[in-house]
Amino acid sequence: MINKSNLAEKVVFASKAGKLSRTTRLGIIITAILTFLLFAISFYGLEAGNFTFTVDELANDVGITLYDNQLEKEFTTRLFAQKVDQADGMTALCGTGYTTRPIGHEQCIPSDEELVSVDGSNNGESYIAYTFYLTMVGPSNYMTDVVSTVDIIQTSMGAEEALRVRVIIDGEGTTYAMRQSEMGDNPGELEPYTESFTTSNLVMKKVFSDFVPNEVKKITIVIWYEGEDADHNPNIWSGGVKLAMNFTISNTRNIDEEEN
Repeated sequence: MINKSNLAEKVVFASKAGKLSRTTRLGIIITAILTFLLFAISFYGLEAGNFTFTVDELANDVGITLYDNQLEKEFTTRLFAQKVDQADGMTALCGTGYTTRPIGHEQCIPSDEELVSVDGSNNGESYIAYTFYLTMVGPSNYMTDVVSTVDIIQTSMGAEEALRVRVIIDGEGTTYAMRQSEMGDNPGELEPYTESFTTSNLVMKKVFSDFVPNEVKKITIVIWYEGEDADHNPNIWSGGVKLAMNFTISNTRNIDEEEN
């Protein structure tokens, strides 16, 4: 699945198996299968490049901008999340009937409160987390609708099937995932505690209606591979997902005219 978008990209690549002897490769495969069943450690990693958040030219023209530090607001149209070199499977299902992992286990995704508590990068060893702010600056007398999207630019080996993207906006979080594949317990149904990707190449689309000067949205993005997903298995070994997040606008109008 390839979309040659001009949006800046965020790259998530699984670890690659290579340069192994046949004997070693067989041993690794057996170990990986046992690991998946036991969820002791993950055989599936990711190599992550910068996750780029971009305000396009239309949005920038009316003063839409980003920053990732409340104390030192450096306005910009582009932010970069720090990379994760090696991320094993995690789970957001701790404390539920979908995993044996209790809340607080090292393989559990932290609470939203912890994830949003740090501006900018707040990565764990096995997940990406980044908090930033969206606002409109300047003496503009316009209001607009801000359209935000998380786009799937490219995938390989079905890695997107195990991907999770959690978007937390002003403290309210939603986790997005592909619907269950034929490997799941209920093919075609939602994965537990998630909402479906909007389309096969769009994780989510969110519109902030009637956005006005000095309004602020606090946004945290969290990305991981769900270790309890049936698709988190050797079939996606060496696969990967390429993502991008963009902000644009629509329906811009004059505030004075709205009040009259």
